[in-house]
Amino acid sequence: MTSATTKRVAVLGAGMIGEVHRRAAVLAGAEVVGVLASSPERSREVAAAWGVERAFADVDEVAAADLDAVHICTPNASHVPFAVQLMEAGKHVLCEKPLGVSLEDARHAAAVAQRTGVVNTMPFAYRFHPMARELRARVQAPAFGDVNLVHGTYLQDWLLSPLSTSWRVDPAAGGPSRAFGDIGSHWCDLVEWVTGDRIASLVATTSISIKQRPAALPAGAAAFSTVESDAPLVDVTTEDSAIILFRTEADVAGSAVITQLA
Repeated sequence: MTSATTKRVAVLGAGMIGEVHRRAAVLAGAEVVGVLASSPERSREVAAAWGVERAFADVDEVAAADLDAVHICTPNASHVPFAVQLMEAGKHVLCEKPLGVSLEDARHAAAVAQRTGVVNTMPFAYRFHPMARELRARVQAPAFGDVNLVHGTYLQDWLLSPLSTSWRVDPAAGGPSRAFGDIGSHWCDLVEWVTGDRIASLVATTSISIKQRPAALPAGAAAFSTVESDAPLVDVTTEDSAIILFRTEADVAGSAVITQLA
């Protein structure tokens, strides 16, 4: 039995991140009402596994449902269309990054949120790690003094094999930026959150080291899987690595190396 104050939520996307959002919602005291997966059949399968009431067939059913909020954990290119439709239906949205795959997309989603009066936000989860919270407390304490330089890395290796791939590699699904958009965004958010100082300007270079990858993962492979695929090769247009030099609003210099091939 749920109370009148319990938030009713749904999860769009049933991969690894969708399961993380489901668990977080339950731990926060929400009622997960239903799930929308990649097909009606998959929705029914996941709803049974999660023990939830609804297996949604499409986003129209989600928009029409009695929900307070919706978690969007689907491929990047679907974020703004889904978020806009759900906000127009009066639902708050917790959207996996990015809010949009272009500046125009993000501005459109922000305008709809402002007009409808609902929340459209991203969960930058690294902020809630105890180590990150301790670092923020120390850096922002008066005894720490001024920040003179910011430098760091975010290194992944799950796409190191030329025969590994993901929907993130495809710009039609993941957007024009991969490594920086996917993990560099986390690094930049942590820098700004820990220091309280915003990145104001930057220069960057990106590289594509593996020029071709398989067109698709094997059926059933997880999104971050290192399973190698024997699908036909296609040209890669999203970056494997990015290097940025930046300056903050407080005129602090910084740099970062971001890669999925470390």
